[in-house]
Amino acid sequence: MEKLISVIVPVYNGEKYITDTLDSLLRQTWRGFELIVVDGASTDRTLQLVAEHPQTVDVLISEKDEGMYDALRKGMEAASGKYLCYINSDDRLLPYALEKVVRKFEHGNFDLVFGDHNFISETGDIAYAYKGINLGWKAISYLRRVPFAQQSAFWTRDAYRKAGGFDKSMKYSADSKFLLTLCLDPTTRKGYIPAPLGEYRMHGDSFSVSVTDKMIAEHKRMASALPLKHDKLRKYFYEMITKVVNARGIYKKMTYKGTKF
Repeated sequence: MEKLISVIVPVYNGEKYITDTLDSLLRQTWRGFELIVVDGASTDRTLQLVAEHPQTVDVLISEKDEGMYDALRKGMEAASGKYLCYINSDDRLLPYALEKVVRKFEHGNFDLVFGDHNFISETGDIAYAYKGINLGWKAISYLRRVPFAQQSAFWTRDAYRKAGGFDKSMKYSADSKFLLTLCLDPTTRKGYIPAPLGEYRMHGDSFSVSVTDKMIAEHKRMASALPLKHDKLRKYFYEMITKVVNARGIYKKMTYKGTKF
């Protein structure tokens, strides 16, 4: 079977959740995908767990790197799929995710496909869910952020190259920079799948949770370098659209008692 899609998993000392991540890939109903694990020379049992897992790893890279985005660049360069994505070693894909994504790409002429996403607890239970929103490039320039999550985003190889890939000089926001660059390009064709595709795990050891202040600062520097609009009224308008669409998820987030991001 031709492997149309490549899934990259960057990991460093990820023994706590890597098995759950690989389980989610083993459960995929679309089996024509290539799995690339890029390990940053872990010192825990990560490599042992990857080797023992029944999910086949097509490419394994294990060496010291310059951070997550350096690892992702290595994985993307090693990928042979027509479509690309990555999933962090503590996150998951829903079992039907790759099947829906491949069908969307194959039956449309899209550069970027995305869907909804779940926020899950440390134990993997769904805490709440947010919907992705297919706004145009002008609306996103006023919103100043992408209205969907990386965990549920997939792109073509050509789109990856056109957007310049992941900026490895960044520590926290290269995924946002990459997706914003794609979304701000008027020629990018986006396809939306109205179903959860990926799941973001909220936990105290999360990279995103532990470095929130530094991440926010880098995100602001990144945003200042992109062609984003400064219009408070229009930003408020588009933020209200996202909040109305995600009212249920926002309420569940507000009343959720566990670790949040």
